[in-house]
Amino acid sequence: MNLIIGEFIGTYLMLTLGFGISELINYFLYPKLQTRYITGLYWGLSIYFASLVTGLIFGTSNYNPVFSAVQAVNGQISILIMLGEMIAQIAAAWLAAQTTWTIWERWLYTLPVNLNFYATVPSKVNHNLRNFLWEAGGTAVIAINSQVIGLFKFNSFLNITISSLVVACCITVICPITGAAFNPTRDLVPRAFFSHKFNPALSQWNYAWIPTLGPITGAAVIIIIKKIIVAL
Repeated sequence: MNLIIGEFIGTYLMLTLGFGISELINYFLYPKLQTRYITGLYWGLSIYFASLVTGLIFGTSNYNPVFSAVQAVNGQISILIMLGEMIAQIAAAWLAAQTTWTIWERWLYTLPVNLNFYATVPSKVNHNLRNFLWEAGGTAVIAINSQVIGLFKFNSFLNITISSLVVACCITVICPITGAAFNPTRDLVPRAFFSHKFNPALSQWNYAWIPTLGPITGAAVIIIIKKIIVAL
């Protein structure tokens, strides 16, 4: 139960901070665009803060259904815990989107309707294969870190710091290309909220399969490679 509670709190903190800072930055910088470095910095800090809170208190900080599934495959958590974490992540993501909307509603009405406040938006929507490979590749790097870092026997604080830095670097590199989701819940749930609150026609649902299947594929490839290496 502690893991499920931790996943809910962590997902909520991470996304509320990430969405809120994004809206704050866009409000003051509009019509200037965010740079990849600003995006990587505030999402990295959002992930880092949330991970410190739940990692040190609850012993969990993945906030990603893909990595919950990876833990279940590795026997680190049970199937029931995996399902509980996924439900918690989905509920927390919706609540985070609602929270940032409630806080920023009066200011958001002064800006153009922008899907990028909530879901990932690629620089080129029609480059599906390229976008898919970048999402899969970024998730694969994060998955490699999650599988390797435990071998070094670092303490929890250092593990969280290194992992958050890896994710921040991946976001910095890939966000100008795909928006850098690496997490189906981080994209699909806020996209659904945006669709519900604003306009489904602006929600780019035709793109949503990439931040869903890309992370799943990237993590799955790393797990398969790991199992082959272990078997050999």
